[in-house]
Amino acid sequence: MLENSTAKHHPPNNPLNDPLSNPLSDSMPSPLLERYARARRRAILLAVAACALAGGVILGVALSGGRSARAGDGRVSPEMSSAFVEIARQVEPSVVNINTVSKPSERAIRGLRETPDSTPQFDFTPFGRERAARRGTGSGVIVDAKGYILTNNHVIAGVDRIRVKFYDGTELLGKLIGSDQESDLAVIKVEPKAPLTPARLGDSDKTRVGDWVLAIGSPFGLDQTVTAGIISAKDRESNALGNTRFQHFLQTDAAINRGNSGGPLINLSGEVIGINTAIATSTGDYNGIGFAFPSSEAATVYNQLVKQGNVVRGYLGVLPERVTPQIAKVYGLATSQGAIISNISETVEVSSKLEPTPAVKAGLKRGDIITEFRGEKVKDDMDFVRRVAASPVGSSVAIKLNREGKEMTVTAVVGRRPDGSDDSNDTETLGDKIDDTENQAIGLTTALLTPQQINELHLDDASGVIIIQVEPGSIADDAGLRKNAVIERVNRQPVKTNDQFQRALERIPSGEPVVLQVYDPKNRSGQKRIFISFNKP
Repeated sequence: MLENSTAKHHPPNNPLNDPLSNPLSDSMPSPLLERYARARRRAILLAVAACALAGGVILGVALSGGRSARAGDGRVSPEMSSAFVEIARQVEPSVVNINTVSKPSERAIRGLRETPDSTPQFDFTPFGRERAARRGTGSGVIVDAKGYILTNNHVIAGVDRIRVKFYDGTELLGKLIGSDQESDLAVIKVEPKAPLTPARLGDSDKTRVGDWVLAIGSPFGLDQTVTAGIISAKDRESNALGNTRFQHFLQTDAAINRGNSGGPLINLSGEVIGINTAIATSTGDYNGIGFAFPSSEAATVYNQLVKQGNVVRGYLGVLPERVTPQIAKVYGLATSQGAIISNISETVEVSSKLEPTPAVKAGLKRGDIITEFRGEKVKDDMDFVRRVAASPVGSSVAIKLNREGKEMTVTAVVGRRPDGSDDSNDTETLGDKIDDTENQAIGLTTALLTPQQINELHLDDASGVIIIQVEPGSIADDAGLRKNAVIERVNRQPVKTNDQFQRALERIPSGEPVVLQVYDPKNRSGQKRIFISFNKP
């Protein structure tokens, strides 16, 4: 029989709501009874939650095959730990500590003062004591059982004595075989009584971002120190580190400090994939970013240093730049890969005679975009420079390029890179402002290039409008345009007057790329002609 829907509803029995089932209810005042009821309800809820949690843990253990992890039991990653231990055991005997001594000059030791007739008047020592010899420490890695050791050039540059300490504590004097400032590598040799234990060189090109690595060396003189990390990046350019165009690095977060220089960076196969070279730091010590010179290129440098004491690099006589997305769009390229030629050297000294450079002989021109070199794709300007440098002197190379939208291939004979670098120009700014025009959109004021400016600023090879002012914080400032640089082309079109420059900018819609060919003799990179690109605001 169904009850009437209007019948009174009775809630289900609850011991905490029923005074008859609570033995404390008769003696408790009403407020205390309510507090007791709330506390008991919370206790029941906590008990239910604890049971659920315990059930989840039991289920998880069952699904994992009954294994559980306990803090401090050494079972978090036994495979990784064992790999680190084995690698350290294998490689540590191949890592050495290098101590150097540089004697102070005679002038520094004696502080000699002489009278005008060169007769010594008196001797003195600064602060009442003789200046001590300069001492340094670094690391190295044995790469040949006969005693050849690879390290950094800056570890041994200009020193008078090299002492090498080995894993077993023995010490031997080291002799410099050869050094290369461009790669910051050097080879020293010791004369061991028995064959040494060389490390195995790996292929750094196969290294992946995220791979585990170990760094071994002598930070702060603490030899045989092992630190671990991962490869954080590859092909890291060295411009920000003040190094040369022939250096690019593996970046790692394995701790590298002073004294680690020259030591190996090791992969989990126990192979040397890099030579620890530099750190990015604001304190002088490890800040989480270290750089190692790749082993694939270190091997090439090492072989030449052992064979002939120096490194010979290929040369064409061009200075390339990276193809930015703006340059790719303006030049009609499908991708922003390759290297665009911004400067070409006309002549090079060969056997005390000036001859046309290989680039001139091959017919290369400014604005050519190199897309392939010796049948392989060119990634960017640094990739192109390294490929040319690694090419044998005298070899013929095929260069595929894009010129004014047309693809073509030229053949060049690689020359030998001359020593030295382009001279910088420190001439101060001139103040001429003849027929100047301001472009507020990009924050730039230009003027006609006058004969006086050409003469005083050494702009004989320039043709265009000269920049006389760059507004701080403007688009032009952000792009890197500088006062006294000359804008020669806008999106491939020559500009010789302010009107031509303004019209060229006006034809470019807002948001579209602007590519400027600029002549800047004071450019920090040493390249007088550069490409500067940005999107028009």
